[in-house]
Amino acid sequence: MTEGKNRRVIIFGAGAIGCVVGGHLSLTGTEVILVGRPGHVTAIREKGLKFIAPNGTQVLQLPAVTEPRQIEFRPEDVVFLCVKSQDTEGAMRDLHAVARGSPVFCFQNGVRNEEMASRFFSNVYAVAVRVGGIFLNDGEVIARKDPPGALVIGRYPDGTDDLVDSVASMLRKAGFFVLVSPEIMPYKWGKLMKNLPPIVTAITYAKTGIDHITDALFQEAEEIMAQAGLRWVREEEILKQVPAVHIQGRSMVVEPHSSTWQSLARGQGTTEIDYRNGEIVRLAESLG
Repeated sequence: MTEGKNRRVIIFGAGAIGCVVGGHLSLTGTEVILVGRPGHVTAIREKGLKFIAPNGTQVLQLPAVTEPRQIEFRPEDVVFLCVKSQDTEGAMRDLHAVARGSPVFCFQNGVRNEEMASRFFSNVYAVAVRVGGIFLNDGEVIARKDPPGALVIGRYPDGTDDLVDSVASMLRKAGFFVLVSPEIMPYKWGKLMKNLPPIVTAITYAKTGIDHITDALFQEAEEIMAQAGLRWVREEEILKQVPAVHIQGRSMVVEPHSSTWQSLARGQGTTEIDYRNGEIVRLAESLG
């Protein structure tokens, strides 16, 4: 695979995370192509992507398409998969039809996306994402933090390679803190565990008075993970290894909302709950 400045990043799933990552990459010279929903793509084509960040608002002129078949793929392209988990299989099927040799980096919540992607592609990478982004309006994204966030990257199911190092370097140049790990899936499980309580807030819209529910939910999940013998990187360990997680920097004065809350607020019709809390339910069922 060709290295360096010829590499393009295809953001498949131009939502909050996709646009924040893609926007920061484009600002440091990486060629980025967005793949998104029709309304969002139309707005970007007509007016550019309104990129709201702590250091100001810019309008980024980025190429945007609604389907991967509208892209002429090159051998050096890499795909950052940022779609919701419930859309992964269909996205991989569409991508495989036009770019079956491309490496795929899963910038997603949950622990099933890499497995689904590996049915179609031989080079799959997992990314545990800690990035603040809000996407509620077509043609607009809010990058909540500066620095923009922290990422842990590794080859799926384990290991690292030269491409991991190259992509990590590119993301660091764009302002992200990046940790490369040969054992990436425990970090993905750790992010899944962190994402369990926000589902309650997204469903109830409650900001207070739900600690007893979220605490019980998390405790039950911990017990099930232990019974299943699954290793996950706990939050206190993350804070030691990835200091950027708790460095506030110049955060936006914007209330943070989970991706599930954003999906419900946009009236999207589906959420990732089957691939978050549902994962714990499946584990419990498998244990009997």
